Amino acid sequence: MSTGTLHLTVTDAAGRRSVTVADTPFSIGRSSENQLQLTDAQVSRRHAELVESGGGWRIRDCGSRFGTFVNDARIEETGVALGDRIRVGQTELRLETSDSSSTGSASFDFRQVNALLAGLRALGSGKVLDEVLAIVLDSALEVTGAERGFIILADADGKLGQRMARARGGVTLATAQISQRIPEEVYANGSDRMVTDLLDDAHASHHAGTVALGIRHVLCTPLNVFQYSPAENGSNVRRLGVLYLDSRERGYLQQASALHALAAEAAVVIENARLYQEVVERERVTQELRIAAQMQQSLLPPANHRTAYAELCAVTTPCRAVGGDLFDYAIRPDGQLSFAVADVAGKGTSAALLTAVVQGLFAAEAETLDGPAVVVTRVNSALCRRAIASRFVTAFYAQLGPNGDLAYCNAGHNPPFLVSGGTVKRLEAGGTVMGLFDRGVYETGHQRVQTGDMVVLYSDGVTEAENSAGEEVGDDRLVGWLHQAAGKTATDVVSAIQRDLAAFCASAAARDDVTVMVVNVL
Repeated sequence: MSTGTLHLTVTDAAGRRSVTVADTPFSIGRSSENQLQLTDAQVSRRHAELVESGGGWRIRDCGSRFGTFVNDARIEETGVALGDRIRVGQTELRLETSDSSSTGSASFDFRQVNALLAGLRALGSGKVLDEVLAIVLDSALEVTGAERGFIILADADGKLGQRMARARGGVTLATAQISQRIPEEVYANGSDRMVTDLLDDAHASHHAGTVALGIRHVLCTPLNVFQYSPAENGSNVRRLGVLYLDSRERGYLQQASALHALAAEAAVVIENARLYQEVVERERVTQELRIAAQMQQSLLPPANHRTAYAELCAVTTPCRAVGGDLFDYAIRPDGQLSFAVADVAGKGTSAALLTAVVQGLFAAEAETLDGPAVVVTRVNSALCRRAIASRFVTAFYAQLGPNGDLAYCNAGHNPPFLVSGGTVKRLEAGGTVMGLFDRGVYETGHQRVQTGDMVVLYSDGVTEAENSAGEEVGDDRLVGWLHQAAGKTATDVVSAIQRDLAAFCASAAARDDVTVMVVNVL
């Protein structure tokens, strides 16, 4: 080990400081009795100690809870040399001597970068990660004097890709040839790689493109961040990628220890910037979904409608931001009230897009004087022409006239209930689901209704809703709720079903969109 006074460079949440190692053994821990006292919550009261041995130094773990690590490897006791990285808890220690000037002269204060990062956040910059990466590379080039710098980050599958390349003077490189083997090795084993001459490297043939540019010297170091939860391999260190520098001159390689310190801080800044960018992206998606939900609701007609011979109330509640259920109604040119409930297979954004199409098709058909079977046949044909893979639609479409004639067609939907006096009848006539079979055959059902009768349409999100015990509402329970609501207005019946459903499910999360429509005959 080099001569001179031994120092520990301590990097923790409070910043960076230098501590002289005056005694041996030199104890490290949370207790005030230690020569180096740390406030890190993951540091034990007496965590580790440095001891002088045979002209060198050794680090010994003192039975700490979270362990002592040297160059990312957990140890019980091992020898250490200048520049080795010692980690206790979230605190990093490095051995230096008073005459080792490389780190001191070349260190870079990343508090400036964090301050800039905070400013970019305040401005809401969507390019915060690119800004930070550029600063990291410019700083590394300034510290080392290298000609080119690259930040190579790993994706979710661990595949490395160049994220940014810079040259001296703050020049961004659009494309650049570098060694592929060296970054992959450094990322895989987590150790620095220094090549003083690529032509002398054991795999020189793999660097032909880089050597052709005159590049001979390479320094590559991993970008590691500490995480509280250990990964599958038991390590608390997560590797983001590597910092890669190269040059035609080898002098900058003498700054390797400074680069390592810079990379340790840069990794934290890069991770913070990446997390911030993820938050911004999630917020953007959330905002777009919020707007989509508002638009979907605005496409629906008002929840309540009344004619001289019928009163209607309908609600739909998506289980996500947007849903695949819809309801609609209109007064036809002949004065009849047409109304429909539909359910698109699936949930979320894709289902919501198809509901808008289905609603538009039914709205167009409301202007005709055709019966329910003809309307449903045409809507089915229109959906089949669009050939939306694996997507089908169930629907119930009906027309109610002032004379009490109810004509309807059920396209694979949950059969609505006709509540008349003390009896309940299902409205099942129709055909198969829409959107799958272009030659689907549909029939129109007819039913006479009278004042006081009630038609209840609903989606399967009602009857298939479950409580915490896994029990479904089911048709029989829904019929029981309808008997209790007999004689009430359509609005009151819808509200009663919503209350009964909420009470039944209690804390159980909704699994599907819920739609209810009630038509009272006046």
